[in-house]
Amino acid sequence: MNEDSVPEPILRLRKTSAIHQLRSFDHSGEDAPGSTRKRPRRDGDVKGGPADGEEGDGPDGRLLCAGGTCVSEGVDPPARERPKDENWPRRESLSFTRSLVFYGHGSVTPEHEAAARHVEEARSLRKKYHGGLGVTSRLEKWRSSSQGGGDGGGGDPRPGAAAGREADGDTKPSAAEAAEPAAGKDDGKSTATSPGPRLEYVFGTHGIAEIYDASDFRRTANLVSVPSLPSFVSDYSRLVAVASSGAMRSFSFQRLQMLTSAYKMHVTVNGSAEDEAQSGLLGTDFYRTMKVDNHIHLAAAATARQFVDFVREKLEGEGDTVVMEDGTTLKEVFERAGLDSEHLTVDAFDVLADYSTYQRFDNFNSKYSPFRLAQMRQIFLKTNNHIEGRYFAELTKIVLARHEQAKGHASAAEMRLSIYGMEGDEWIKLARWVLRDWTGGVLPGNMISTHNRWLVQVPRLWRVYRSRGKDGDGRSFQDMLENLFGPLFDATLRPEEHPEVAELLTHIVGFDSVDDEGAPEAPLTSAEPASWTSEENPAYSWQLYHIWANLEVLNRVRESRGLNTFAFRPHAGETGETMHLAATYMLCRSINHGINLDRQVSLQYLYYLDQVGLSVSPLSNNFLFRKMHQNPFPKLFRRGLNVTLSTDDPLLFHMSDDALLEEYSVARASYDLSMTDISEIARNSVYQSGFEDHLKERWLGENYRRGVTHCDETRTHVPLIRCKYRAEHLALEHLLVVMLAAGKGETVLREMMGQFGEARNGQRRILFDNMAEVPEFPEQNQL
Repeated sequence: MNEDSVPEPILRLRKTSAIHQLRSFDHSGEDAPGSTRKRPRRDGDVKGGPADGEEGDGPDGRLLCAGGTCVSEGVDPPARERPKDENWPRRESLSFTRSLVFYGHGSVTPEHEAAARHVEEARSLRKKYHGGLGVTSRLEKWRSSSQGGGDGGGGDPRPGAAAGREADGDTKPSAAEAAEPAAGKDDGKSTATSPGPRLEYVFGTHGIAEIYDASDFRRTANLVSVPSLPSFVSDYSRLVAVASSGAMRSFSFQRLQMLTSAYKMHVTVNGSAEDEAQSGLLGTDFYRTMKVDNHIHLAAAATARQFVDFVREKLEGEGDTVVMEDGTTLKEVFERAGLDSEHLTVDAFDVLADYSTYQRFDNFNSKYSPFRLAQMRQIFLKTNNHIEGRYFAELTKIVLARHEQAKGHASAAEMRLSIYGMEGDEWIKLARWVLRDWTGGVLPGNMISTHNRWLVQVPRLWRVYRSRGKDGDGRSFQDMLENLFGPLFDATLRPEEHPEVAELLTHIVGFDSVDDEGAPEAPLTSAEPASWTSEENPAYSWQLYHIWANLEVLNRVRESRGLNTFAFRPHAGETGETMHLAATYMLCRSINHGINLDRQVSLQYLYYLDQVGLSVSPLSNNFLFRKMHQNPFPKLFRRGLNVTLSTDDPLLFHMSDDALLEEYSVARASYDLSMTDISEIARNSVYQSGFEDHLKERWLGENYRRGVTHCDETRTHVPLIRCKYRAEHLALEHLLVVMLAAGKGETVLREMMGQFGEARNGQRRILFDNMAEVPEFPEQNQL
C-alpha cells in the first residue's frame, strides 16, 4: 500500500507517532545524554522517508530525521525548558496556554504583598523541618567510603535506596529484573552491614534519640540535633496563624480560582491537541504505563472475593490444621461459630463497607473481622498467631503475584505493615515473618517482591497502650517511642547483632501514622513524652513531631553509612481537625487522603506550590467521610496539586479483583477525566513512590529528576503539551509570589499592563497585516 492509498487519519497518526518518538533533544540538533534508544522501523511505517540516523528533506509535511529525532519540516522541536540561547522555538506541533492575566489599576494591593510574604514564611518553615535546614548533623566526616546507597533524588535522597542494591553477587534483583512484570521475588538474603565509626544512641526525656561517639563517655556532643519540641510548637502555631489570616486566605483563594480557570482554558483550547499527541504515542497506553498503589493496608490488600476464595480453600483443604493455642483446628473454629462452607460468601463474610460505616470509624474497624468474629481476623490477617502468620503470608503473596504478573495492566504497590510500639520485640517478629522462606501454598518464598515496597504504619494507640498497664507502673509515651525506634537504631548501628531487622529495613521505604483523626485529643503543648502518662490522647501534631524527629535522626545516621532512608508519609486530612494538614505540610514528603484541603485554601495553595504528594482514595472516602460527588479530588487535580489515586482497603471497598484499576475506572467515569488526565495521575503515583531511581528512570524516563517536562512521554503516556502546561503555571505562580513578597507589586502591575498592551497591538497587526481589506465589526477600535 503506497502513501496515496493510506487514509488521511491513519497517515496523520503515523506522522504524529514519529514526532513523538523524541527522547531528549537539545537545540544543537544532537541527542542529549541518555537518548540512545531509537525507534525501530515497523511494518506499515511511513514509506519513502529517511531511516533513523539519516538526514533527508522533502516536500512540505515530510518527516525529517537526524540522530534518532524526527520532526515535521519547518517545525522546530519543542523546548522542554528555557533554551540556552533564550530563543524559544516555533512550536507549531504544540499549543500552550500561559495564564497571562491582566491586572488593572489597584488590582495588586499591599494586602497581596503581605499575603505573599506569609506564603514565603510558611514555605521557610517547611524547609526548616522537611527540608532539613533546621537539623544539625556532624556525621558527615564519618560517612562510609562505601556510601552510594541513596538513589540521588536531586539533593533530596529518596527512600528505599538499598532495596535495589546487589549484595554478594546475585541476592538482589538487577534493575532489569526488578522492572520486569514477571520477574518474581528475590531471595532477601542481602546484608545491611557497612563499615563506620562506633556510635551509640540514648533516649532523653524529650523522647528523641541522641547520637554520640562511643568514646564520648560523658555524652557531651550530640552528633545529630533537630528543632526542639518547644520550637516546633511555636512554629506550628505561627503557621496556623499565617494560614488563617484574612490576607493569605483571600490571596490563596484568588490564585486557586485562577488555576482552575487556566485549566479549563487549557483543555478547551488544547484538548484535541492532547488527544492527538497521545494517540501518536504508539507502543504504549494507559494499561502499559506503571501505576503504583501508594496507599494500601496489608490487612485489607486482598479483595473480598480473593479473601473468601482463600478461606474456602483452607477450610476444605486444611480443616484439621491446629490454628489456636488451645489446640482448636480450623474446622472446629467454624463449627463452634455455627458456620460451614455454605457460609463462605462475600455477603456472609460481611467485610464490604456499607452505610453503617459512614462517619463511624468503629464500625469500619470491625469490618476487618469476617462474620464480625475477632478470632477470624487473628487466624487469617495477623502475623503473630499460633500458625506464625502463615495464612496471612500466603494470602499476601497471592495479592503480590497479581502485580508481578501484570494481570490486566502494569502496576506496583506500597503496602503497610503494622508496628504498634506496644512491645520491644515487635520488629524482630515482623522481620522473621517478612523474610521467612515460607513453604507450602502456591507461591513459596519470602515476602519480598519486585513490585512492592513496604511502609510501616504506626497506629496512634496511646490510650490502648496506657490501658494495658497497671496503675502506678509508670507507663509513658516515651516507652512507646523507645519500643518503636530503639530496635531501628540497634539494627542500624550494630547490624551484625541484629541481622534480621537490619535486612528488613532495606526493604522499607517509609513510615505512616494511622488512626481516626476525629478522635478527641489534648491541646498541643510542649510536654515531654516521659511525662505523658495521662489517659488522654496527645495532640495529633505532637505525635507526628516525635515520629518525624526520630526518623530524621535515624535517616542521618543511615545516610552517613550508605544505607537507605525513610520518608514520612502519614494519613492526614481524612477527617477531624483541618489544621492537622499544617503539621504534615511542615514535616512530611507526602500524605494519604488530604481531602480536608478543600476546607483550608491557604494550606491548599501551599501544598500546590511545594507539590506535596496526596494519595487520595475516593472509594474509601465515599464509604467513610465524603461521598463521591463531594470529594475534592477532581478540583485538586485540575488546579495542579500533586495528586494520585490509591485503594486504601480493597477488602472493604472494591468489588473487582483489580482494585487499583477499579479505582481509576470509577474516578474517570465520576469526574469526567480524559485519558491524558488518568495517565498524569498514574505518573504522579510513580513520582510519589519510594521505588528506586533505576526503576523510576525505566517508568518515567532517564531525565525525570529535571522535572515533568523531561519525562519520556513514550513511557508515561502523558503528552508533552500537558507537562508544559503544568510546569509553566507552577513556575509562574512562584514568580508572582516571589515578586510580591519582595515588595514588587507595582513592578508586576506595570509589566503585566505593558505586556497586555503589546499583546493587543500584536493582535491588531495580525489582522491588518494579513488582510488586504478589513471588514467592519463591532468594537474594532478596541484592538
